[in-house]
Amino acid sequence: MKYLNIETGKKVYDFLRRYISPAYIMMFIAAFVLWYITKLGETYTTEHEVTVVIDGTPYTLDCTIRGKGTDLIGYTMSSRRSSFTISSSELTYEQDIPKGDGVIQRHISTVSLQQALAARMSDIEVVAVGSIPPIAMKVSTKTSQDNTDDNNGDSREMTN
Repeated sequence: MKYLNIETGKKVYDFLRRYISPAYIMMFIAAFVLWYITKLGETYTTEHEVTVVIDGTPYTLDCTIRGKGTDLIGYTMSSRRSSFTISSSELTYEQDIPKGDGVIQRHISTVSLQQALAARMSDIEVVAVGSIPPIAMKVSTKTSQDNTDDNNGDSREMTN
């Protein structure tokens, strides 16, 4: 098998140059760039993996997002725009499951998570979010002095 060398490359280049004009190649490249820019101006819906940090614990979930192609490229190419910090106080929970030893499992409402992400992704629309695993939270008992200060008389406090 014969390998390509510089002389063979020059022969191919000279052959193509005889039949294809440099102006034609430049116009072909310009047409491709303009077509690509036009297509990026349309609205697309896609799946995107997002890292959500809730009270210091990172979770990875899939989101369905919709927006202009230029905005979507920014989110898919930049890891900085794919990680969001959300406080647990911003979220609502569907259910609490006691696990014993003062620990409960809290399931985050997907609607509240979607709204929290939508507030952080202002230039695109968050169509849907994937499920996030339950969050384990410790329940500690307050002292009797703290109970008298509470308006509702609840003797439990949620801490991480």
